[in-house]
This record gives sequence, structure tokens and C-alpha cells, in this order.
Amino acid sequence: MLLAFEEQGPLQLAPGELRTVWVAGQPPAPYEVSFTLLGDAAGAWVDRTTVMADADGRASVQLHASSLGSTFRLRAATKNGPAAELGVSVSAEGFGTLRVIPVYQGKRLAKEWTASVVTGVTCEELATAAPETPAGALVAHGGPDDPVEVPGAPVGPSLAVALHSGRILWGCTGERELQAGSSRDVWVPVRDLPIDLAATSLNTKLTIASAEGLDALLDTATGEMVDAFLPAGEEAASLLDAMERAAPPEEASDFQAQRREHGWDTAAQAHLAALPFSLRDRCHGWARAGQAAAPLAIHGKLSGLDDTPGSARFEVSWLGSATAESAGVPAPEIMSWTADPGDVLRLAGTLSWMPSLHAGGAAAFGASLETEAESVPEALAAAADCATLGEALVGYSGCNSDCMATLCASALKIRWNDGLEALKRARQTGKIVVNASGRAQVNSAAAPVSWTADWLGTIRYGDEEASVEGVVDAVSTDVIAN
Repeated sequence: MLLAFEEQGPLQLAPGELRTVWVAGQPPAPYEVSFTLLGDAAGAWVDRTTVMADADGRASVQLHASSLGSTFRLRAATKNGPAAELGVSVSAEGFGTLRVIPVYQGKRLAKEWTASVVTGVTCEELATAAPETPAGALVAHGGPDDPVEVPGAPVGPSLAVALHSGRILWGCTGERELQAGSSRDVWVPVRDLPIDLAATSLNTKLTIASAEGLDALLDTATGEMVDAFLPAGEEAASLLDAMERAAPPEEASDFQAQRREHGWDTAAQAHLAALPFSLRDRCHGWARAGQAAAPLAIHGKLSGLDDTPGSARFEVSWLGSATAESAGVPAPEIMSWTADPGDVLRLAGTLSWMPSLHAGGAAAFGASLETEAESVPEALAAAADCATLGEALVGYSGCNSDCMATLCASALKIRWNDGLEALKRARQTGKIVVNASGRAQVNSAAAPVSWTADWLGTIRYGDEEASVEGVVDAVSTDVIAN
């Protein structure tokens, strides 16, 4: 259904004038229509507040103008249906047109302008509700580059002329010089309205351009990861212990007996020593390869908080090549999120992570780049040459050399997973201190939709500390990115 006044606004009346006003609904039907006066009507009234439309969908009321110069709006509405409004202007001295022109020196871009002209109120009073359109105002719309023309403004009373673009720009000025039958330019100083930080929803990436001391910190974390997987000097014993765990429980005694009688520890140690690269070195190399291919960068979602002004929630999704979970990142962190003039946004806070777990994620990425394996344990089984080890150990009753090779692969998986679990339990966390600042772009609702900033920070882990700097790139989560 559609509802519209038959007369184009604004309706221009003399004080005390009586005017019949018609409204029509489509499709035609006997709608029940209610009428209300909005704004400071200064004594104006309608002869009835509820009217039953005729079969053509038309209904009318008698509008009695106020005795004073004023602006207000007549609203018609159907029950549980659409509504329509008609601007009304009352003056004993005539009417004129205001050409409203913005004066703005900021950096925001207006896509459209809305001008409001109202009596009986000051700009100071309107500012408390900016950018809401004042009740009872004459309203007109225009494009970004041309004056907004408001016809039918009343001559005589003091006028407040407000201008806004969405929820990002607003201004107001007083006007008393309008002459009857004339057109007058009104220049309105416009200012930025506050950014709606609570509406923040940005996919955010913090990249590192330079980092003094970061390589040493990551090497320390990688060393801890490798130690948890296969302790130095205990490689053969750790591998055989895990192979025993991988065997069926009822075969444990046979495994132990053969291990003692046939010197499996010595044979395994000799086998591992003959490899082109030790398994520990392989893990170090894969971690470095993963870190080089996907340098440490912070990917996440930045979300504003309605109940905590000046704060935002940052939920990390990736740290370099590692997911937040595999890098030991805990629950989302609450960070300081504030705005300065000129749409400069500042983010400050601290993120937690587990660098040794991150090294495991980097090793997984590096192994996928350098091998055809689908996992680190699979890559380790190939690097360890489990088939040759199985032949060297021969096996025991019920488990031949092929079976021993399978136990070797299973043992490496056990060692890798146990190492990661041990690191999780140890909860040796690091801190990433973030301080970022840069200009944002906002939409017409004053919500940030993109943000580019520089950031400085410190990454700490144990006794290691790295000073870092880089760039922040953030874009609204409403933007579909490839």
C-alpha cells in the first residue's frame, strides 16, 4: 500500500487560515486514516484526528493554521500501514526560498545533503540531537555539489537552518533576512560528527615491516618446540619409547625384550645419526621456512563494544602461517579504541600468544612447502626413513620389519602431538604490545569501513624482546574479499 498527500509541500498558509487537505491511498479502499501535527504547531489544529477514506482511498481534514509564523508537519497514517508527512509553513509576511550551501573544510565525503528549516528553536538546541531532523521542520534533499533548495520558508520568524549528510556531517545557522518572493543563499558551517566506534567491524591485519630481535625470539621458541618433540641427546630412546606405546599393549613385553637383547637403542641411534639431516634440524628448518614464507603478521577481527565506550574486542584468527588456536592465542582481547579529530583512530593494547606453539604451526607450513606430506608427522616419517629403520631393527614375534616401520611412523606422530600438548600445558605465553594510529574512512552511518595505520610495538617472550613496527590494514567485514 502507498499513502500520499495530494498537495505538494510545503503547504503555505496565512495565520488563522483554514485549508482542506487531502490524502489518498493506493490501491483504493476505505482506509482508516489518522492525522497528527508534528513539531511546535503554535496553536494550529485539525478538525478531526481519525477519518475513514472513501471508496477511492481519499480522506481529508480541515487544517486550521496557527496565529503565529511557524513551521510544522502534518502526518497521515493508516492503521498498521504506511504514513506520509506534509510540511506546513505559516507566515503573515509571505514566503521565500532558502538555498542552503555547506561550508566544510574536512576530509569526509558527502554523498547527499538534507536541509531542515524550523522555527521556535535555536541551533544550540538542535545540536543536542544532531543529526536528527528537527520535528516540524521543512525538509529538502540535494546532491553533494549543489545548494539544497527549501521552498516555502516563512518570512518573519527567526529560522534555524540545519544541514546534514547521513550521520557524518552536520551544521546549523540562524536566518532572519529572508524576503517574501525571493531566494536567499544561506551558508552553513558544517563539522564532522563523532565516529560510531561501537559499530566497528573490521577485518584487520597488522604486518611487520621491521623487527629488531624478532628472529632471535622466534629461534628460542622454535628450540623449545623441538625440545618438546625430541629432546637433544635422547632422540633414539625417545623414538623407541614412543614405538612401544604405538604397539598393541599385549606385545609390550616382547618389544621390551627384543629391545634389550638386540641393542635396538644403539641401532636406532646409529640410524638417526646417519640421516642427511637430524630430525631436530628438520623441524628447525621447516619452522624457519614457514616463518619466511608467511612472516609473523596478525590477522583478526576488530569489533566495537556498545557497553564499553573507548574499547574494542580484537579476535585473532591467524599469526603468520599458524591459526590462532595452533599459536596458543587465548580468548579475544579487549583493547583501547579511540578517535581523534580528522578521523584518526588509535588502537592500543596487548595480545597474548604461545611462541613455541606458533613455531609448531610454522613448521607444519614449512613442511607442506618443502615436502609432499600432508602433516608434520608424515614428513618426519619420510625424513626418518622409517622403512630402513624397520629393516635394521628386524622386529619381534608378530611384528616384522614392515610393522616396525609403521610403528616408527606412529611413534613420530605420538612424539609430535605429545610435544605440542606439553607446550600447551606449560602455558609459556608471550606478549605483543600494540600501539597503532591512522586515518579511517567512514560510511554514512559514521561507522569505520576502512582503516590504514602505522603501528609500533614490542614482542616479549621470556628474556627475549623485539621492537617492531609496521602497517595496519583494515576493511569492513561487509566487504567480500578474495
